Amino acid sequence: MLITTKEEHINFLNGILNQAKNLNSEGSNVVATLVMSQLIEIMGSYLDAKPMRTKEQSANRFNTAIYRLFPIKYSKANRKSFLYYQLRTSIVHTLTPTCSISLKSGTSDQHLSEKDEITEIYTGNLLLDTEKALQILIRLINEDKVKLKKLAAGEVE
Repeated sequence: MLITTKEEHINFLNGILNQAKNLNSEGSNVVATLVMSQLIEIMGSYLDAKPMRTKEQSANRFNTAIYRLFPIKYSKANRKSFLYYQLRTSIVHTLTPTCSISLKSGTSDQHLSEKDEITEIYTGNLLLDTEKALQILIRLINEDKVKLKKLAAGEVE
């Protein structure tokens, strides 16, 4: 399926977010975080001028989304691409968090806080913030402030 219209792009993005929500509600924190990490990277791809499937853009796109769409606490936690390596790289490639993060379910004021050199990440907070970031991106899409790219994808339900 070729995704070309604003509505199709928005539906595609919301479909990925809904998968993360479903996984999170089922208690599949690691897999929900994997999906959210991929969504963050995809959101970043909408913010650059390169084609969607350009190689070797993962870190740039993930970090761009973090810096432009997420609350400032994410930028602070992402020093030296920390969140990229902990969430996107480690979890996507090995399906496990590293010893530098503590992945917890639910929400907490302790989200993204560091304790004994371990960053606490609460999947509920990450999901809420990812949803808010996506809403910012959707607003930019609707206001024609990002150029839509060619994207071929299968159905996401």
